[in-house]
Amino acid sequence: VGLEDPPRDDVAEAIATCRRAGIRLAMVTGDHPGTARAIAAVVGLLDPDVLVLTGAELPAADAALGELLDRDGVVVARVTPEDKLRIARALRGRGHVVAMTGDGVNDGPALREADIGVAMGASGTDVAREAADVVLLDDHFATIVTAVELGRATYANIRRFLTYHLTDNVAELTPFLAWAVSGGTIPLALSVLQVLALDIGTDLLPALALGAEPANPRTMRGPARTGALLDRRLLGRVFGVLGPVQATVEMAAFTAVLALGGWAVGTEPPAALLAAASGTAFAAVVLGQLANAFACRSETRWAGRLAWPGNRLLLGAVAAELVMLLAFLGLPFLADPLGGSLPPLEGWALAALAIPAVIGADALHKALRARRTTGTSPRAQGRAALHPAGDGAEDGR
Repeated sequence: VGLEDPPRDDVAEAIATCRRAGIRLAMVTGDHPGTARAIAAVVGLLDPDVLVLTGAELPAADAALGELLDRDGVVVARVTPEDKLRIARALRGRGHVVAMTGDGVNDGPALREADIGVAMGASGTDVAREAADVVLLDDHFATIVTAVELGRATYANIRRFLTYHLTDNVAELTPFLAWAVSGGTIPLALSVLQVLALDIGTDLLPALALGAEPANPRTMRGPARTGALLDRRLLGRVFGVLGPVQATVEMAAFTAVLALGGWAVGTEPPAALLAAASGTAFAAVVLGQLANAFACRSETRWAGRLAWPGNRLLLGAVAAELVMLLAFLGLPFLADPLGGSLPPLEGWALAALAIPAVIGADALHKALRARRTTGTSPRAQGRAALHPAGDGAEDGR
């Protein structure tokens, strides 16, 4: 009688994807070492050193066990439930995030010990499913890889969302700071209702579209990005580049329209002139956020290098944003309560400068950062090798 249980066709590709993503793999099985070695060879799991062990050969000390298994492509056969538990504990002790799969009753302790216990939903026992953090409904290893890719893309999308909204907050706060610092000699460029219109009106759809940005092709290249979502890099980009540029164009356009209308610092502008200038500032923020939405699609590549149809939701959101801009400034029943009106032609021209200003500043910032990352010194080259500057290392992790 001959029995054959070959691996699925896409397992080898999934394993290769894991290795490109910096994920180390190990086969821990109760099967015979010869069977485990054969399967590992077929799917490309075995590392060049071909380390195949049995449970009886594992070191007794957890520290030695972790040191022995802290590599990629290890195969451990004839393991007991206690061996699986020790393996998960030893690798966690070395600082790794451990995901352990299992389907039997005896796998429960190891699934609990691992950072992420993955139980088989189709063939697994109820005990394994209860002990696990994740239940794999199709018992398919490639589904785990797809889930990792989705998790990395979600992490990147949250950062895009935060960058977009925090940049807008800088532009919204600046008029109030200018008014307060000047002691009221500079009129308020935006009203409170206009700020609300920006937050829950024009900004809402682009922000949601950025949260649905598809996974970048480089998402699964390089190790996973960990740490705080609001890190120094994100905050520096918001408060050091995008926000100040957008706020500068906003206030420059506002004061220019006032000056062209005959206003002088310290005087009270006519209501119609103030409404036109306020509408100009409002338009500058919206158009700046339009450019910011495309800039936020990547942390490393400037907007011109990104495929525009890559996020069709964003294109629709930007179109709706422009419609709402015209409605908030052109429809009297909306414009009058908000406190703005349609800008004059020169106001539109000044507000439109926010688009090239934001795109240009973002492109320059990314170029300078890439140059620092790929510097010519040996130390800089080492950093570049460990942390590649492409979107796989930045956007998709």
